[in-house]
This record gives sequence, structure tokens and C-alpha cells, in this order.
Amino acid sequence: MDKVPNQPEGILAPYRVLDLTDDLGFLCGKILGDMGADVIKVEPPGGDPSRSIGPFVDGVLDPEKSLYWFAYNTSKRGITLNITEKTGQELFKRLVRKADFVLESFPPGTLAGWGLGYEVLKQETPRLVLTSITPFGQSGPYSGYKAHDIEIMATSGAMSLSGERNGPPLRISLPQSPMWTGMHAAAGTLMAHYERELSGEGQHVDVSAQASTLSSLAHAPACWDLNRDDPHRQDEPGDGEMDGQQGDGPRSPKGD
Repeated sequence: MDKVPNQPEGILAPYRVLDLTDDLGFLCGKILGDMGADVIKVEPPGGDPSRSIGPFVDGVLDPEKSLYWFAYNTSKRGITLNITEKTGQELFKRLVRKADFVLESFPPGTLAGWGLGYEVLKQETPRLVLTSITPFGQSGPYSGYKAHDIEIMATSGAMSLSGERNGPPLRISLPQSPMWTGMHAAAGTLMAHYERELSGEGQHVDVSAQASTLSSLAHAPACWDLNRDDPHRQDEPGDGEMDGQQGDGPRSPKGD
């Protein structure tokens, strides 16, 4: 649990982050860590499931050799803790007392069901910023739904501009929503931190992956407003909105 010696400090160096997230939040924790925060990745017994995602070093399937895991969990330390059990929950509360941020991506209400909701955790650390990252946010008609990248890309509207003009919407080949979500989660977390520095009060930040990914379409209304150009899927490579790296790469039909 000690800091790495001779590590240059960043602007978040005095602050500690407990990272409970899955792939929707990995980038958020990495950004905070790259800014100097002491980020502690909390994994369940047996390790995080994302350790099974390839490619792997030397092509060897090993939870200690996942390049995916390494890429999104640099600038972090790690511990193993079972917060689904009472002992682990009490230990987590002790960790929160010395933390400034908690990042989590469980379904809405999960932490509260374990006795670790925001109202409980802020009693341990009143200045705590808790960032909750889910597919559709903490409230609303879709809040209880599970979703992976393809569902998030579809419901955000991003797939409406990917594929051939006369064909069905297609998913962009590489997962996009975790990147947009992690980026917006980091921004929201830092805004809550800024407010905390002014008011002394912590906050619960609610991050929706669908809403975050919607921002990938920010250019679409601008195309119409400025040029009266109706954004559309491409007829051939180089024509349409999702061209270049996004549009000309391999894409997956919805049935895949």
C-alpha cells in the first residue's frame, strides 16, 4: 500500500481513489491516476473478470498477462477484497475513511444493498466524491437494464451513422462506449472535486454510458446547422459520417 518511490507527483497527488469499476470505469481511474492520484484497484477474490480479455503477452492465456488489463489499469495499485460479505464491507468502510474518491460501476442500488451506499459512506468521509457509472444512469426507465457496448452504441444513436446508407445500422468494430464513458466520468469526478474544494461538501456523481456516448454525435447537429448537410451512413468508403478509421474498418452486423 506504500507509494512508488521516486514517482513524479501530479496535481491530484494528495488524493486517494478506491476503484471498484469494470470496463466502463477503467479509463476514469486511469485518468485520475495519470494526474497523480493514489488509485487503488479493488478486485474480487480470483481477480477482475477483465483479466481474461486478450491479447496476452506472448499469446499465453494468463490473468497476469492481459494487455487489455495492463492498458487500462496503469497508474494504479491493487488489493483483493470481497465486499459482498460483511467482513469485506467493514474493511471497505475503513478504507473509505482515508479515501477522497470512490469509483463504482455496479447496477443501481447494489452498493446500498451491501450497506455501502453514498449516504453511509459519506458518514465515514463527509467530503467523499462517489462516482457511479452504469449503462443508463441511476434513475429512469432503463436504469435497471444491463447493457454492453453494442446496446449502448445503439441506444445512444451512434450506430445510426455507421454502416452502408441502405443497410442496417452497424456497430463500430472496436468498443467505443467505455472510452466515452470513462472520459466523461473523469470529467464529472473532477468537477465534483472542484466544488468540494470550494464548499467542503462531497457529491454523488451519476454517469450514464448512453448519455456519455451520445456526445460522440456532437458533430451531427453542427453539420446541419452550419452546412445544411444531413448526416448519413456512407454509400462507399470515404462518404458519410463514420468514415476514416471508424467507418472503413471492419464492422459487425447486428446479428453477430
